[in-house]
Amino acid sequence: MSSKVSQSAGQDWKGLGDLIDLATQRLTAPVEGIHDAIADRWFGVAGRRVAPARNAYRALTAPVFNSVRLTGSTLGTAVGLGAIAVAGRKDLRPLWRSPRGSGIQAFFNALWGDELERRGSTMSIEFGLRDAGGEPVGLDADSLARAFAEPSSRLIVLVHGLGETERCWQPQTSEEGSAPGLADLLISDSFTPLLVRYNTGRHVSDNGVALAALLSEVTDNWPVPVEEIALVGHSMGGLVARSAVHAGQDAGQAWMSAVRHVVALGSPHLGSPVEKGANIAAWGLGLVPESRPLGEFINNRSVGIKDLRYGAVSEEDWLGFDPDELLNDFVVDLPPPKGVDQHFIAGVITAEPTHPVGALVGDLIVRVGSGTGRGRRRRVDANDVQVVGGKRHPDLLHDAAVHEQVHAWLTPDTRSTTV
Repeated sequence: MSSKVSQSAGQDWKGLGDLIDLATQRLTAPVEGIHDAIADRWFGVAGRRVAPARNAYRALTAPVFNSVRLTGSTLGTAVGLGAIAVAGRKDLRPLWRSPRGSGIQAFFNALWGDELERRGSTMSIEFGLRDAGGEPVGLDADSLARAFAEPSSRLIVLVHGLGETERCWQPQTSEEGSAPGLADLLISDSFTPLLVRYNTGRHVSDNGVALAALLSEVTDNWPVPVEEIALVGHSMGGLVARSAVHAGQDAGQAWMSAVRHVVALGSPHLGSPVEKGANIAAWGLGLVPESRPLGEFINNRSVGIKDLRYGAVSEEDWLGFDPDELLNDFVVDLPPPKGVDQHFIAGVITAEPTHPVGALVGDLIVRVGSGTGRGRRRRVDANDVQVVGGKRHPDLLHDAAVHEQVHAWLTPDTRSTTV
């Protein structure tokens, strides 16, 4: 194993230490809070005369929880320091390079990625390009030339969703057979796929700004002149793609002149009922002292997840607002980007796309109105929308009908419009 790989593996293990520390704190807090609330309830029934007993009880139990936190912090620190010490002398096994390992890292980034970033943890995923094997790709001219041996003038940027990685765009094999990846299909149309990986626990708008900056650098250093750019996002990725286009347009970045299409697959443009449910659950649990710690635990989910409540894509959608306020929609729909066609695909679990049950539950994560950007109060304009029946949320990534529709939208000579 090379020294560079060994150092990278050492950073992986240091990140694991950070995660152990954070997880210990996050998981201990609700247990301690519920325990104390129940004890306070019973001591309160007994009256003021048992106040000394209550204080003595707290004096006994508090050190127990503090010791658990201290143990987690110490273990996390030991793993991190040990990894740094060992990396220079022995080969360490990389943790996050395999499909399973990167999936675990992506999951915890989705859950607590904003806090991991605040801590400067190496567990936090850095926004960047990846090759087909999941390895980082530099943005300088030499690195891009090495990574893309046959670059084309047409770029398609593939943006994964919450808790996913760029591997979601690869072919999928199951007991029912194999399903092609969207990237493979578009390569045949002279597109060069750009695979990005990012920390989905950050605000959508922060990732949108990061994607805009990345594309600005890529187009400046691309081996051939860039004539066309299309962005395709799954779930949260569709929101990040929209956010990047608006950020690039607002900043007057040169790459925007080549953008022609934004395609969103199962994206919660108007929000997800799952995140709304989490907001309601946390609020309800907060009404009772004994359950309030559980509500606080739920509220510790990342700001990236909270952005999905109403489809926040810009800083103005969340800055200055309480993210845990009950069902308050502060999102303002942005005007469609100039010169860019937006295409939205939504899924429903019923075979018939117009079935009432399908309209109610959508793909079990995103409802039809949100996926197509057409709500009663809000609307996100799209040039084309498509509703696909018999599909759950992840099915949209490898569905042949979805691939055909995306192909039709992105290929000028065969483009069709479905409303």
